Amino acid sequence: MAKNKNSARSRMVDVVSVVTALALATSTGMRLHSYAVPLGLLITCVLAVASSALWLLSKVAEAAESTVHRCTAEGCTFQVRVRHGSAADSRRWQEIAAAHPTHHNV
Repeated sequence: MAKNKNSARSRMVDVVSVVTALALATSTGMRLHSYAVPLGLLITCVLAVASSALWLLSKVAEAAESTVHRCTAEGCTFQVRVRHGSAADSRRWQEIAAAHPTHHNV
């Protein structure tokens, strides 16, 4: 049951993201159209706004749905992002992140 709930929530987030991106793109297109922007440039700008908004919203949704486990060593930038994992999966990845063999310093 929990898997179906996550799946339905994920689909709802996707639909809301697409609708929001299209609304932003339409708003931008309408504003540019009022300044008599040529059609070729108008379409390009609308598609750019739509794709940028959709990318940003998908990254926000991914960050909200995932858990990040980082290495505990000082200055190490190693991290593992777990999405839709069980508690056991999360714990296993937390241990892996803490005990990985190479440490990456910035």
